[in-house]
Amino acid sequence: MIVPAFELEGRVEAVLVTSHSGSVISGTQGVGALTTMPVSKIQMIRGDGIRGDRHSGVRLLDVRERELLSFGFRKGTEIANYREFSAVSVEELGEIAQAMKLPEKIPFGCLGENLVVSGIPKFTELPTGTMLCFRKSKEQLRMAVLVVWRENEPCQGPGEAIQEQFPDISNLASLFPKAAKDRRGVVGGIYVSGNIHVGDTVIVKVPRQRIYSLR
Repeated sequence: MIVPAFELEGRVEAVLVTSHSGSVISGTQGVGALTTMPVSKIQMIRGDGIRGDRHSGVRLLDVRERELLSFGFRKGTEIANYREFSAVSVEELGEIAQAMKLPEKIPFGCLGENLVVSGIPKFTELPTGTMLCFRKSKEQLRMAVLVVWRENEPCQGPGEAIQEQFPDISNLASLFPKAAKDRRGVVGGIYVSGNIHVGDTVIVKVPRQRIYSLR
């Protein structure tokens, strides 16, 4: 089955970089090390990542690369950084909050995201190779272009950050992975360097897709 290429248009609701504040949680990891904080713009640097963000630079293999670990590679092996950015959608954040029965919206940054967009249906399902291009206006392009690598699979860390925001509700950390399944957003790399600002238009270029199957 072949699905032809098509485009979608949305809006940038927030851009964020690593936060350096927050209380210590389980082990030696702090909530502040996991969360991001809203800023007016972020600078995307091809081959490195987002200026000031903890995911920029060299990436080392860890527990998230299960395919490589099962093949025999060791943790700490230097690998391509396909997690130079993390993006979520307003709509899916709302679905996660509803699934967790939260009384309010999840504050931006709790999921460690760098980009929050609106207007893109099924954002987490965007396929590998999808390009995110940005405009200030119809007449003015932003140079930055991002490429989706894969779905960002949920873990307990963001749930701990959400728990801090809603201390009167118990067990939020353990509820998050299930609530965020298929809604956690995407990660990927920087294709063209440039800046992304709050309020920009995002043009989502979904590539032609062929479903690979042995059947």
